Parts: sequence; structure tokens; C-alpha cells
Amino acid sequence: MHPTSSPVAYAIYVVFFVGMLVLFAVLIRQRLKVMLQAEPVHRYDHIGTRIWNVVKIVLGQSRILNFKFFDAGIMHAFIFWGFVILLINSSDILFGGLFHGFHFPLLGPGSALLTIYFYSRDIIEIIVLVMIFYAFIRRLVLKPKRLTINYEGYIILLFIFLIVVSDFFMNGAATVMHPNDLPNVSLMNIWVGGYFVSQQMSWQTAHLIFNIGWWTHAVTVLVFLDFLPVSKHFHVITAVFNVFFKRLDTGYLPKLDIENATHYGASKIHHFNWKAILDVYTCTECGRCQSVCPAFNTGKPLSPKRLNEDMREYINKNRHTIDANPREKLDELDYVGDPLIGNTISEDVIWACTTCGACEHVCPLTIEFIDRIVEMRRSLVLEESKFPKELVTTYKNIENNSNPWGIGASEREAWTEGLTLRRMRDVKKTDVLYWVGCAGAFDDAGKKTSHAMVKILNAAGVDFAILGTEENCTGDPARRSGNEYLFQMQTETNIETFNKYKFNRIVTQCPHCYNTLKHEYPQFGGNYEVIHHTQFIEELLEQGKIKLTKPLKERITYHDSCYLGRHNAIYDAPRNVITAIPEVELSEMPRHKEDGFCCGAGGGRMWMEETIGTRINHDRVEEAIRINPNVVATACPFCHTMLNDGLKDKGQEDIRTLDIGQLVAGAMKEA
Repeated sequence: MHPTSSPVAYAIYVVFFVGMLVLFAVLIRQRLKVMLQAEPVHRYDHIGTRIWNVVKIVLGQSRILNFKFFDAGIMHAFIFWGFVILLINSSDILFGGLFHGFHFPLLGPGSALLTIYFYSRDIIEIIVLVMIFYAFIRRLVLKPKRLTINYEGYIILLFIFLIVVSDFFMNGAATVMHPNDLPNVSLMNIWVGGYFVSQQMSWQTAHLIFNIGWWTHAVTVLVFLDFLPVSKHFHVITAVFNVFFKRLDTGYLPKLDIENATHYGASKIHHFNWKAILDVYTCTECGRCQSVCPAFNTGKPLSPKRLNEDMREYINKNRHTIDANPREKLDELDYVGDPLIGNTISEDVIWACTTCGACEHVCPLTIEFIDRIVEMRRSLVLEESKFPKELVTTYKNIENNSNPWGIGASEREAWTEGLTLRRMRDVKKTDVLYWVGCAGAFDDAGKKTSHAMVKILNAAGVDFAILGTEENCTGDPARRSGNEYLFQMQTETNIETFNKYKFNRIVTQCPHCYNTLKHEYPQFGGNYEVIHHTQFIEELLEQGKIKLTKPLKERITYHDSCYLGRHNAIYDAPRNVITAIPEVELSEMPRHKEDGFCCGAGGGRMWMEETIGTRINHDRVEEAIRINPNVVATACPFCHTMLNDGLKDKGQEDIRTLDIGQLVAGAMKEA
């Protein structure tokens, strides 16, 4: 006899089932409406890649099973996999209450596949139960600092516990009720049912236990379903979509249509694009992002996790305002807790970000942070003219002299004195356009790298030329600090210059220039083949065009630039070049490659004072010092400056900071 066999029980179940589904639809609609009111963004390309991301990241839990968070990863992965497998069982129970005798195809009574499923389900349920107990221990005893511990987590664990245990009791009771008539047997029939039989449980008691188990299971699943949209566990629903719509290229920022925009950047929720809203809904509050954030780890007020929490709270407060009004009127309305910037999210939070991408790299659900932070910077800079005072000078320097240092533009070629190289204005055409960059032309350390590159290029017989005084700042510091207008001015000027000449590819020693020229100039019609100098040097070595014959007896540790590494996945070329130098010992810092720690200069921070907490570059050089190197190798002029300054601050002047180009030039046989 089924728990919903009686007319009254059936009616109660139908009303409850339909009511909970309607409530779920209402809750989803409220959240979907906020996304529909947001800015559009195109995330429908490369469908095959996106599907594979879902398989790998969501189903395979590839990001969850990160070695840094392995114990928590194992716990979550098994709970998730258990959830997926148990979904079949729970669906069978729910629909069986409506349609007695319901079963999924190939899983009917007596089928061999059903027996296999029952045994698999029971094993998974046991594992899930163990993981639930471990989850309670983590929250009650271990209490990881990165984890947000609140009542929601306990409720979810209780729901899962009830779903699993109710299943155990249902299977055990069924053994007593049908001792000789079970079409399929599972472990729980044998174990729990065997115990019930040994206790000489009556049919009536078993029937009562079965009914209680069935109703507990059904009610818990439906309440669980409606709890998801109003909690951080909404990610159970949104995860697949968030991963499917993830960015497939992290090297660029979205273009702002300055001429036609009705607002600049984001100061209200509907100013963000719909994927940003989906990101906020999807955050699990696991804290992995803040555990690797250089700002958070050095005492700054920025926590990527807290950014998501604050935005979600702001959305929840203003959902009805957004839902009740057309999008074109939302700018005229007051939101609860207005303004978003300065009230819900402080300006110190927004300016603390180095845009290093570490948070996005470790997020198990591919949440994006950088675009949101830059959009808020754009609003502050372009709409309110509010930004750190140091940027006033930086912006003026770029605008007046086309470099952040403010040195006269006519001095851009001063570093070339005594060197053999050509200018594009003289040759018009070349194979390689050597993009020196502002640091390579004006910074003393950067000039040494430029000299080394000229030596390498000449020794390899490369057909190259520079733009010289025609070269301008790419605009990277302006764009990442929110001054999109200034960035676009620089971009248009540089593209106009490029179009005057012919060249096959651009080589640059600055990862910020590399990233901007390669990924962001195409937004404005500037499509070029761009290569970083470490890649180009590796290529020259492989082709035998340069030979490294002078041994450098140095113990070297290499610092990964965020914009070369995480943003562009260039990890091997720098290391291959270093290890090609005779008698060099390469020793890695604990945080390296994908897990490398920022120097503190990205996101325009190179030009801002660091007045809150400890200095990011100090944190990084302390790690380098523990390696006990002779040389800290870099592949970025900003990293070079930050690490060199940090070593001096720590009294470690005996540890030199050298660009990889300098190391290579020093290992080459003199002409």
C-alpha cells in the first residue's frame, strides 16, 4: 500500500507538490527578472567548448579537487556526485506519489539494471553520510577562516542527512513488509532490513516506518528545492549555467561604447551584465577566492567572497524595485541602501584590487570578479571623477606625454643612444616590430632590459625596428583603473600609427602591453600577432639563432607575472629560457605558475600608494627570500620594480632582480 494511496493522503500530496513547484517558479522568476534587467553580454559561442567545461568542471568537479583544498574538495565532490545519483531515486519517489507504479525506463521492478543501481545508490549514500559528518566537524570544530559559517550550511546538511537516512529506513521497512516478494534487493534491505527482522518488527510497525520515511523524504526534497533560491546553495541550480557561460578568454576587459552609453561603468545593479548577476547568485561562500587574494592576505578591505555576499544582499533588498519597473526607468529610482558604491561596497574595496586573477582561477564555479570591479571603477572615474589622488598625476602624464612617468614624449628614444637599431619611420616595413613599452623607454631598470633585447635581436639577425617617439602608452594603466576614455584615446592613436607601417608581429617585454595589444586592441580593429619576449627568445634558442655559452652560476627563483601567467597561461617559455642558461639552478617558490602570488602592481596599482595593511610586494619577496636565491628573475617591468623595491625594503640588496632578457644577454658570447 503506497503512502499516498488514500484519497486524503493523495490530495494532500498533490496540493503540497504543486504548491512547492509554484513557489519554486516564483522564486526563480524573481531572480531571473533581475538578470533580464541587466546589461546584455554575448556568451553563446563555442558551444562544444562550453559543454565540455560543464562536463569537466561541474560533473568532474575538476576545480573542486584542487590540491590546496583537497580534503574539502573530496567532501564536496562526493556529496555532489551522491546528489546526482540520488536525484534518480528522489525523482522516482516524488513522481511515484503522483503516479503509483511510476518508474524510469530500464529501471522497472525486477530489472538487473535496477539492482545495480540500488547497490550503487546505497554505497553512495553511505559515503555521503560520512562526508556530511565531516562537514559538520569542519564547521563546528575545524572552522576554516575562509569559510562563511552560518545557519544555511547546517540546514542544507540536515536536509541531505534526512534524505539519506529516510531512504535507509524505507528500504529496511520494505524488507519486513515484503520478506519474500522484493523484486530487487539492496544493501540497505539486507543490513537495515535484517536488523528490523532480527528485532521481530511487526508488519504494522514497518508500514508506519515506511510511510514516515517516504513522507520525510518527499517533503524534505521539495522544501530543499524551494530553499535553494533563497540561500547561498542556489549554486546547486545555477552552477551548470554559470560554468557554461564562463568567459573563454580572460585577457580582456569589455569595451565601453563611450559615444552611445547612457551610463559609464556600473553604479547600480542593472548596470552590470547578466552574467555578473549570475555570478553573484552562484557564489558558494567557500572562501577560496579570498584565501589567494593578495589584497585580502595583506590586510586590505577587499574580499572577493564578501563582494559577492554584499552584492547578493543588495540585490535581495532591491529585487522588488527592479522587478516592478522597466529597465529604462531604473536609473531614476532610489534603491534601498543607495548608493551601491560607497555604502554597500566601499571605495577602498574597489581600489584594492590588483586584477591578478587569482580569485577567478581558484573559484570552483568560474565566478568572474575583475570585470565587476573595473566597471565600478569606471563609474567612479568617468561619472564622479572620484579616484585616488595619485591617479590624477598618472592620467595627466599619459594624456600629455603618453607615458605614466610624465617624462617628455620627445625623450622616448633617449635609451637607444649608442645602440644599433632602426626606426619604423625610416624603414616603413619590418618583420618584427619591437614594442619597447613605457617602462622599457623611461624606467632605469626597464632600459637595461631594452638594451639586453637589442643585443639579443641583433645577435640573432632579426629584422626588427622600433616606433621610437611614435610609440605611446598602450593605455593599460588607464583602462584597469577605470579611465576607459583615456585608454581609448591611446588605443586609437597607436592603431593609427600601426596602420602606417607593415610588420609581421610585435614583440614586447611587458606582459601588460602584451595583453593589451593582443586581446584588447582587436576590440578597436587592431588585430596583430603579439608575442612576449620570453616566447620569442625561446623560439630563437630552438632555432639555434642565439647560443648561450657563458655559464651563470646563479641560484634563481622565477616570479610569475599575473598578466603573463594566469591571464595568458605563459608559464613554460620563461622557465625553458632560464634552464637553457648553463649552470643555472632554478628553484621555485611555493606559490608559482597558476598559483603565483601577485607583486601588487597590476590593475593600475603600480601608480597608487599602498596605505592599508602590509605591502603586497613585501609578502612576495619574503617568500622569495626563503628560497635563498642569488637572483629573482622576472618577465615584467612592473614586477621587476616591485620586487626590487621589496628586497631593498627587507635589507636584501645582495639578491638581485633581473629580467630574463638580461640573463640571456649575459649568457651570450660577446660579439
